[in-house]
Amino acid sequence: MTITNQEYAEAAIKANEAGKALKIENGKLTLVAPEPMKFTEKQIIFQNQQLKESLLKEANSEIDILNDKIEFDEATDDDVAMLKKWKLYRISLKKLDASDINVIFPEKP
Repeated sequence: MTITNQEYAEAAIKANEAGKALKIENGKLTLVAPEPMKFTEKQIIFQNQQLKESLLKEANSEIDILNDKIEFDEATDDDVAMLKKWKLYRISLKKLDASDINVIFPEKP
């Protein structure tokens, strides 16, 4: 089976829009359900660790900004309440075992 670059590009766009994958079946390029990605435990743990680090950086940044607002008397009551929520969130993240492949991350405040 030979297809042009244009035909392949058009099929790829259709597949992407439909959330499908391209596959050659019976000599034709068709759209099929994509195969789920399979990760090893090591890959899942690495992703968990990366996500945990990223979320901790975000929490630290939010806490720093809220602390600055408090220090310079710019904070509202909502800011003070939000600071407590972000600190509790950060504590939850720090306790989190990223090596557990079934870990559930806490919700952001």
